[in-house]
Amino acid sequence: MGAQKTILRNFPHNDLFDDDSFLGKLHEEELWDINEYWLLEWSIYEIEDNFFEKFHWEIFRIFSMIMCKISYHLDKHDGFKIKNLKRRKVYELRERVQLVFEGYFSKSMPSQNIFQEANPLLNFSI
Repeated sequence: MGAQKTILRNFPHNDLFDDDSFLGKLHEEELWDINEYWLLEWSIYEIEDNFFEKFHWEIFRIFSMIMCKISYHLDKHDGFKIKNLKRRKVYELRERVQLVFEGYFSKSMPSQNIFQEANPLLNFSI
């Protein structure tokens, strides 16, 4: 699957949105599917490398929705909970998401070696 299609299947405002995508599973099932996240993250690196400006809105909206879901999870008064993550892992992934998406917008993607776990879909030299 190509990077553009992966971005669009995570973006709710189009016909390619897929409930089995990372964002679909996070929203509908309250699950952080790490394999789908790796695919989304790979796509952002790929899009950034080839710089498809038309994806700015889609990528920002995906970031915004992920951060909202993380905030809901961390709010003790909210019923939304990411079922398969402990609080410590949520904090780790929140930082990772922030760094990856900020890297996209600043045109300076973070090296995978700064993370505790490298994305297996990316070349480790990135």
